[in-house]
Amino acid sequence: MAGTNTDLLKQLRQAILFQQINTIPELSRMLSASFPTVKKHVDILIAHGEIDEQMSESSNGGRPAKQYRYRADHTHGLALYLELDAIGFRIFDALGTVLSFGTEPVGADEPHVPALIRLIQRLLEENTRITFLSVGVAASVEDGKVFFAPDYPSLQQIDLKQTLESEFRLPVVVENDMNAAVVGFHEADQNRQQSLIYLYLGKNGPGSGILINGQLVRGSSHFAGEISVVPQYDKMTFGQAIAKRQTALDARTIDAISRLTATFAATLNPRLLIFNGEELTEHDLEQIRFKTTEYIPEAHIPLLIRSNWETDYLNGLTRIGLQLLTEQPLSANRRNSS
Repeated sequence: MAGTNTDLLKQLRQAILFQQINTIPELSRMLSASFPTVKKHVDILIAHGEIDEQMSESSNGGRPAKQYRYRADHTHGLALYLELDAIGFRIFDALGTVLSFGTEPVGADEPHVPALIRLIQRLLEENTRITFLSVGVAASVEDGKVFFAPDYPSLQQIDLKQTLESEFRLPVVVENDMNAAVVGFHEADQNRQQSLIYLYLGKNGPGSGILINGQLVRGSSHFAGEISVVPQYDKMTFGQAIAKRQTALDARTIDAISRLTATFAATLNPRLLIFNGEELTEHDLEQIRFKTTEYIPEAHIPLLIRSNWETDYLNGLTRIGLQLLTEQPLSANRRNSS
């Protein structure tokens, strides 16, 4: 569209959707753009059906201020995550509100990509308002390409983003499972600038998601968080050390996690270390904290807490999907043209 600043449109969408900044003066100050410029681009988003204009009551009896909000019914998104034997999914509106969810089994010998394409095709046929996809995988990912997937050989070296975008002609974002989980936890947290690490022992091997000062850490080669390969004992990595753990964590597993906790504390010094609540009990956390004091002073040990990993994972995929939505050009094809 002539005269349209696409970067400003993205910033406006994100400010209104994620930060609830909803008046022209506030948006103008935040984005360091003139009032007329902001107003022009807000009008473009209104014409495109993305935001609504509302009148707020004036606190001093003067003229009511115009406020703007993102329209929940503007579009729908689809988040999916791959496990060895199933694919989970969530459909949500443009505000991130969950509309439906479920799981689809994957056959023992069935490659994941065909199963994923089949499920997406069915969900798109059932809901024609879906216009973007976010996909989570238990693997290292760079720009949508899976390059380290020891437990998912059928995904190894697959450009999943390009494969799905070519198949469905929709924008797609692909993210590591633990990166998504730590983003999802962070979205619900009140302290948005803190440092935290999400640790998952995993059905198929451990992983972690890292946020430092509120920023997701992927690393120079997108390998950050692959803690399974961290050496801990003579000829034994963290992944090997916990591989034979039982439901009740044994002394070796407690020690391995404690050593990793000390490593995180000494290198990244996070405020929180988050665990999947289904994998550890509060008693396990007490044991880990006590054991960690053998390796590092207690004052530097992060707060150890439990959370719902699946919920955090899906919340993260939803947030990442909405981020993708805000980056789309106005000319992007909308499946629900009505």
